[in-house]
Amino acid sequence: MERNSWHAFRMGLLHTARYRWLLLVLFAVNLISALPLTVLPALGLASGMAQRPVIHQVADGLDAWLVVETLMAPVSDVALEIVGESESTRWVRQATMLGLITVLTLPLVAWLPTAFLTGGLLLTYAEAPLSFVELRTAPFRWRRFLWGCWRWFGVFLLLSVVQATVSTVLFVPIIGAAIGAIACVGGWLAWIVVPLLVLLLVLWLALMEYIRIAAVVSQTRDIFQAFTKAVGFVFRNLPAVAGLYGLALLLLGLLHALYRWGLLPHLPLDWWPVVLVLQQAFILARLWARLVRLAGGVALYRASV
Repeated sequence: MERNSWHAFRMGLLHTARYRWLLLVLFAVNLISALPLTVLPALGLASGMAQRPVIHQVADGLDAWLVVETLMAPVSDVALEIVGESESTRWVRQATMLGLITVLTLPLVAWLPTAFLTGGLLLTYAEAPLSFVELRTAPFRWRRFLWGCWRWFGVFLLLSVVQATVSTVLFVPIIGAAIGAIACVGGWLAWIVVPLLVLLLVLWLALMEYIRIAAVVSQTRDIFQAFTKAVGFVFRNLPAVAGLYGLALLLLGLLHALYRWGLLPHLPLDWWPVVLVLQQAFILARLWARLVRLAGGVALYRASV
C-alpha cells in the first residue's frame, strides 16, 4: 500500500470528523431533495389506490410488456373505437405513470444538490490545515462554504450532465460486449472481464472526482483546465490514487456488508420505525464514506502538486 494513500485516507477520516457539519448538511439536503419523490406517489396512493387489489399486484412487480401495454391502452381504445375504460386499468395506469415520473425525475433531483454542495465541501477540505494539531482548532466557516457552493454550482452541474452522458455512451456498449463475450465463451471469462470492468469504473470515478478537486484547489471554473490537471495528476500518481480509492471503496463495502448481512436480515420489518431509522443511518454512513474519499482525495492532491 502506498504510504501517500494511507496518509491521505487518514486525513480524510480526520477532516470528516473535524467538519461534522458537512455530513449533516449533506444528509439534510439529500433528505429534503428526496421528499418530492415520495410525496407524489404518496398523494396518489392516499386517494384510495393503495387499498385496491390491483395496486398490490403492481407492488409485487410487473413485466415490462405489461407496463407498455397499460400506458398505450388509451391509444388502443381509440383505434378500436372503445369508449371508456375499466377502473382497474385506470388505476394501474396512474400508478405506472407516477412510478415513471419518479424514475425520470430522480437523476435531476440527485444532480442539483450534489452539484451545489460539492464546491463548498471541496473548498472546506482544500482550506483545512494538513497538520493534525492545527486541524483540531480550525473553525468551520459557513461563509466560505456557501461561497464555494455558489461559485462552482453551474460548472459542476454541467460536469454532472457531461459525466452522465459520457458514462452512458462509453460504458453501456462495453458492458454489453462483456456480457455477450461471457455468454459466448463461458463463465470462466467473467473472472477476467469483471475485475477489468471494475478497475475501469473506479478509474473513471477517480478522474471525474479529481476534475472537481483540481478545479477547486486551483481556484478555476475552466472545465478543460481542470480536466487537464486531473488527468496529469491521476496518471502521475496512479499507485497512490489506486490505493486511496481501494481503501475508500473497501470502507464502503464493509458498511454495505454490515447493513445487508449483519443488521437487516435480523430486523423484523414489522418494526417500521426502527427499520426507517436504520435505513437513514445507513444512508448517513454512505455519505460519510463518500466524504472520506473526497477529503482524502483533496489531501492527496494538495500533497502532490
